[in-house]
Amino acid sequence: MPNFKRPRDTFDDDEPLVDPGRSLPLRLLALLGAASFLMLGISSVVVPLMQPPDPPPMPDQRERSAA
Repeated sequence: MPNFKRPRDTFDDDEPLVDPGRSLPLRLLALLGAASFLMLGISSVVVPLMQPPDPPPMPDQRERSAA
């Protein structure tokens, strides 16, 4: 019969848990994603505003019959 031992805890219950955070490449990837999302939103609002207005309709230039 194998002898399975429960691993010993290397920390006390009184010690606060510390989050090591994310690595630098993951932080940069998240920053790139946030910037891309922001630029997509801005461009979807700004680009239609920068389009030139439609030209006015041309006047009727057909020859009119003298009736």
